Formats: sequence, C-alpha cells, structure tokens
Amino acid sequence: MVTADLLSRARAGDGEAFRELTRPYRRELQVHCYRMLGSFQDAEDAVQETMLAAWQGIGGFAEERASLRTWLYKIATNRCLNARRAASRRPAREWDVSQFEPPVPTRATRPSGFSRFLTPDSRVPPACRPGRRHATSRPKPSRWPS
Repeated sequence: MVTADLLSRARAGDGEAFRELTRPYRRELQVHCYRMLGSFQDAEDAVQETMLAAWQGIGGFAEERASLRTWLYKIATNRCLNARRAASRRPAREWDVSQFEPPVPTRATRPSGFSRFLTPDSRVPPACRPGRRHATSRPKPSRWPS
C-alpha cells in the first residue's frame, strides 16, 4: 500500500522512497514484460524504462485515479508495446556466412550400447512385448470391495 509519506518523499526527489514504493512490484513487472516481449533481456530493459518513466512522472501520479501497481503496469505495458513496434520496423539483418566453410559430413555413429534399444520386436523377450503384463503387476480384482 502506498503511504502518503513515501509518496510525498518520492515526489520531492527521494530516490530511496521511490525504490521502497516500487520494490514490491518490480518482479511481477519483469514477468509481465517477459510475457509480452519473450526475451529476458528485453524485459529487463523495459522494466528499467518503466522505472525511469515512473520516476520522472511521479508528480503526475494521482492516488484517487489508480493504484500505484495499476499505474506502473500501464507504463510497463506501453513500454513493451513500443518495443514490439520498434522491433517490427527494424528489418532482420542478413548473416554473412560466406567466410565460413561448411563442416565435412561424418559417418553417423551410435554410442556403444545404443543398439540394444533399437532391437526389432522379434528379439524383444516375450515378457517385455507390448500388451504383456509385467511379472510384478497384480491382476485386476474381479469385483470392487464394498
């Protein structure tokens, strides 16, 4: 909950008061931004931009209109939407791979012991074939206890 004292101190330029006000919401803002952007680094950048915008606009925050959490989420959402818009306008760069040689194909080898997992059904022991019950499984009861 926003206390009037912390809010007035933050409006007066007290960074520690602002940090204390926004600390409870920082982690959930990071998760919110990650879900919108799909990248941890982009989400961290968006949260940083959100906190900077909130710090610069704390004077315009009105408790009567919205909670601090709602206000921070609105800023974070707008920052994420702006980041997505900017990313869609930026064309993807072509990678110049002409300087690299393609790897020489090698003969595929299986790790030792791997072939035992690839045996055909005829070589699977009868007790292990599909549809068979394991020796440790119990038969189904003929009737349920009442």
